[in-house]
Amino acid sequence: MAEEILRFEDVWYVSDLTKDHVDNVSFTLNRGEGLLISGPEGSGKSQVMSLIMAKSHPTAGQIFYGGTNLRLQKDTEVEKLRFSIGYVPQTAGLINNLTVMENIILPLRYHTDLNDEELFASADFWIERYELTHKKNSRPVALSSSETIRTALIRALIVEPSILLLDTVMDGICPLASSHTWELLFEDIHLRKISYIISTYHPGFFTARDLQFLMLYRGEVVFQGRSADIKNADNMFLTQYRELNATGPMRPYNETL
Repeated sequence: MAEEILRFEDVWYVSDLTKDHVDNVSFTLNRGEGLLISGPEGSGKSQVMSLIMAKSHPTAGQIFYGGTNLRLQKDTEVEKLRFSIGYVPQTAGLINNLTVMENIILPLRYHTDLNDEELFASADFWIERYELTHKKNSRPVALSSSETIRTALIRALIVEPSILLLDTVMDGICPLASSHTWELLFEDIHLRKISYIISTYHPGFFTARDLQFLMLYRGEVVFQGRSADIKNADNMFLTQYRELNATGPMRPYNETL
């Protein structure tokens, strides 16, 4: 029987300050499964990530993590939840005055009792696997875009997460570097049965993988299906995105709502 990791039930959210919102989002993610979320800028992709991290809370609807309603969790339990999630934001989120090695082991220093020898051994495994040995003593300013993302990915993976959240992390780097990094990452995800959510502006890259798929526009779900549907589903929003057409139901620029 599949083990449920995350469930959104009719989740609505609106921010009075920014007017960011998501409208009536529902999905279930079991252990080892993946969800792909796409849509133009301002569509609500990052807001879904924020809700999963409990950095914001639903205006209506329920979010369940491991079968437990997040609304009913105490602050200490929410903090444990966040440590069980590997999160890589759009900006990678590295700390500029720390080296690659120091950035990677930082979450383990805060949340485990591992000694330095154990911390460095764990980090070295991942640093070698993602080909960053030559940069492990460098600071973020000395890293390429690909090296920055790989460092952030390692920092997320090293905590052995139940869920990995990737918020448009490789949309802007070299396609060759991106493709190879995705290959490594999917190997690690599948080996460890990590559930994962990928937010991207380029959903067509993932059509060969069997993922759940959500297309958002201005907070609303305009298509829900599987990643294979991206190529040929009869949906005016998907058609516009496939054809990169500025004319259609979606505006190319995000506007204040």
